[in-house]
Amino acid sequence: MDGILIKGGTLVSASGRSHADLLLQGGKITQVGENLNADGAEILDASGCYVLPGCVDPHVHLLLTSGSFTTADGYFTTTRSAACGGVTTVLDFAEQHAGESLLEVVQKRREECEAEACVDFSFHCNPTDISDGQVRELAALKEAGVTSLKVYTTYKQAGFYLDAHSTLRVMEEAARQRISVSVHAEDDDLVQGFAAEYLAAGKKGLRYHGEARPPVIEELAIADLLHLAAATGAAVYFVHLSSPRSVQMVRKAASRGIRAIAETCPHFLVLDDSVYLSEDPSPYIMTPPVRGPESREELWRHLLDGDISTIGSDHVGYTLAQREGVENFTEVAPGIPGVEATLPLMYTYGVVRRGMALEQFVDLLSTTPARLFGLYPRKGSLMVGTDADVTVYNPNPQGVFRASEMHSEAGYTPYEGLERSGEVRTTICRGEIVYRDGEFVGERGFGKFLQRTAAAA
Repeated sequence: MDGILIKGGTLVSASGRSHADLLLQGGKITQVGENLNADGAEILDASGCYVLPGCVDPHVHLLLTSGSFTTADGYFTTTRSAACGGVTTVLDFAEQHAGESLLEVVQKRREECEAEACVDFSFHCNPTDISDGQVRELAALKEAGVTSLKVYTTYKQAGFYLDAHSTLRVMEEAARQRISVSVHAEDDDLVQGFAAEYLAAGKKGLRYHGEARPPVIEELAIADLLHLAAATGAAVYFVHLSSPRSVQMVRKAASRGIRAIAETCPHFLVLDDSVYLSEDPSPYIMTPPVRGPESREELWRHLLDGDISTIGSDHVGYTLAQREGVENFTEVAPGIPGVEATLPLMYTYGVVRRGMALEQFVDLLSTTPARLFGLYPRKGSLMVGTDADVTVYNPNPQGVFRASEMHSEAGYTPYEGLERSGEVRTTICRGEIVYRDGEFVGERGFGKFLQRTAAAA
């Protein structure tokens, strides 16, 4: 067949919606209009559905090793989950270890991922050691199409941490190269100090995971990084913000001209800290932890007001078996699966429950992450000439989230039993259907590495 003609749906972009048809040919969107016809094209009837730009998830760990733990999910299974959740582009992380070249790290990750991924992908490069002058590689990284970094202010023992002086030097060069810097912001001294206090008091069970990581840990790190951003002019993207005060700090900094951007995650918007008092808290171990109900509702207010720019799943596909028998919260590898659930969660709890405009919904999940990370308009839009990345979402079916219906090798979902409005009906990546009516139909290795332009932030 000569392409795909999507008919009868409501096209939704960040700027508006319309009843129009969409013709996809040669991996691109070739026509948008009413009553289109195309000889030989497969007809996809989207009546009653929303036709959206494929989601761009800016925060996905396709394969992660932390200490002695490696995720059950890998490049193929995580991108399969993405496809089944309406996500056509993921941004993963290429972690550097001591002495490694940043370029070599990215090239190795690219080769591994190209053989496995079934949707398109790129990387944030995660420097952890610049003692051999690796900061000078940022210009070459940019030429290779990797235009964002990630730094951690914690996880010394896991090997992800970058000290403050090195972070300053990285941010200085990143600003010169117009490369953005994503930050996992938790102050490591406070992390270690609170953990030691809790363990000394005999409070070591998983139920104390949230208590032992209070919001001040995140907020102090953000304050420090905002000072560095002001000093260097670097664009700083704060990942997985859990605290409303953190969002307020980022918003105020941005109003003063500091290039600061806020991301949050679905789990901070639909869960609360009561999960740590449940009989089994292990499905909810992530960092930062989820906060109280009042913080959750205040995050929603900030999101609806536009203070938060993007939604990232922070997908990490560990299994619950990897946590079985662990009785010390400091010994658990944190992270939860989520890339497949993000779109229906945000539709259910944002659009349906809180009246979020469909345009803002698309902007948060697709257009703004594409723009911030140098992919727009190739990704994140439904314009003629752009990649034919399309998600057809049926808003009508009502159900609940079930791990048994999902595709992560983690084997569970932290959203088990939560109500769901609608479902992904079809996911199309570069003109190829990769998910249709409950079945993954993509191919291992179909996904392409995306060379990105300089950050727009």
